[in-house]
Amino acid sequence: MRLILGLGPRDHVADMLKSLKWMDIETRIKYARCILMFKIKHDMAPGYLSSSFVPLTDVHRYNTRGSARGNIFVTGGPRSAHKRTLGYLGANDWNNLPTEIRQVRSLCEFKTKCKNYFITN
Repeated sequence: MRLILGLGPRDHVADMLKSLKWMDIETRIKYARCILMFKIKHDMAPGYLSSSFVPLTDVHRYNTRGSARGNIFVTGGPRSAHKRTLGYLGANDWNNLPTEIRQVRSLCEFKTKCKNYFITN
């Protein structure tokens, strides 16, 4: 990438990624988790995955900001090992997406809006 753009060894990779509109590896993983969560939410994923995630409205009947936004209940406890699971990270990534992106119905449109969101933020 440095060779193609003609940059030196001390130039930051983040700047190059932004100029090419590419995502870094951590952001690509988060993007892939959001796509998987979209598929789970819209019954495009296997049943064993879909049954692992519960909407917040099914956990309690209180009218909170999270339940109004359509958040997914984040399961788990205080262990650091649990915070690396799909149940925790996937639900957090989904809940942190803007509502207008989460309300999209088609997978293709979701991928486009989600990618644009991660590139600009």
